Amino acid sequence: MTLHYLPSAAEQGPEPDPVETPFFVRAEPAGDEPEEREHWRGETEALAEAAAVGRRAAEWIRALPLPAEAWICAPLADAVEEAMTSLNPADCDDIDRRGHGGVSESARTRLDGLIYGIAEMEPLSAEQRIALFAVVHCVQGIPKSLANDPGTVIEGGDLTAVCAIIDSAIGVARPRTE
Repeated sequence: MTLHYLPSAAEQGPEPDPVETPFFVRAEPAGDEPEEREHWRGETEALAEAAAVGRRAAEWIRALPLPAEAWICAPLADAVEEAMTSLNPADCDDIDRRGHGGVSESARTRLDGLIYGIAEMEPLSAEQRIALFAVVHCVQGIPKSLANDPGTVIEGGDLTAVCAIIDSAIGVARPRTE
């Protein structure tokens, strides 16, 4: 197999004129300082609430009646806490609104892994399993929606609403003491 079909540099023509190239195609030079942005109304409070909910959810996951070596009790719980405490509405690409909302690749990968830990969930009640899936699904969705539309998520109350869902899920699935 040969690569003769690829054009050579001479066949491609001259470099495009930056004046004629649309602004959304041109790469801006990277600066040393991150650009200062205006915060959304209620951003600080909403992110603090999300971090607190993330810590409560991680604590709940660690307290589930599973063996201490269960993947769910450590790496998954850590990923829930890390994701909710590292939310960042500035972590998006302003051109196509894609980003990760401040959550690391490692945390996202661990959150995606819950589906592979179903066998470890055998000792859990149905309510606890449902709550665990609800918590992880919400935690996965928050950074995506935050990166896509931070204004609606923060100012529109979506982040607060999802945090309430997480709190409700772990509240319903807490072990009952009677």
